[in-house]
Amino acid sequence: MANVQSAEKRNRQRIKRRARNLQHLVPMRTRVKRARTTLASGKASTEELQETVLAALRQLARAAAKGVIHKRTASRKISRLTLALNKAAVDRKSGSSATPKKAVKHKAPAKAADTKAPAKAEAKAPVKAETKAPAKAAEVKAPAKVEAKAPAKKADDKAAPKAARPKKA
Repeated sequence: MANVQSAEKRNRQRIKRRARNLQHLVPMRTRVKRARTTLASGKASTEELQETVLAALRQLARAAAKGVIHKRTASRKISRLTLALNKAAVDRKSGSSATPKKAVKHKAPAKAADTKAPAKAEAKAPVKAETKAPAKAAEVKAPAKVEAKAPAKKADDKAAPKAARPKKA
């Protein structure tokens, strides 16, 4: 038990805040739990799924707005519920189709890559041979010129008096 007057007041404030926060926490947890159970059971209709998830999302947003839970925690929970809802909707649609879309996507690029690969290799080979030879010649000449000019400028700067040197901008 608190012995100081300020500690007693803090305790009273804590109890009030806890009661106020529980008014948002309990319904939020209940709605999130209901949404998870309806998503887990594949028996619910799509409308029922959307209603339960939407109610949970509203409750999460309300709790974050009141400061009962952190806004990033609410955002994370909302994101995960939305992803689960979207996955459940996709699973329901893909169950009725005969072939999955991924199988079709993998077949198409394989045919296109086989026909274009030899043409690309032939086009690149001559270009590489032409560009490598001149580049090597330029690399060999460039450092020799730079080395010759750099010491000459420094020597001129040291020899000239301070008044005669050009000012750098």
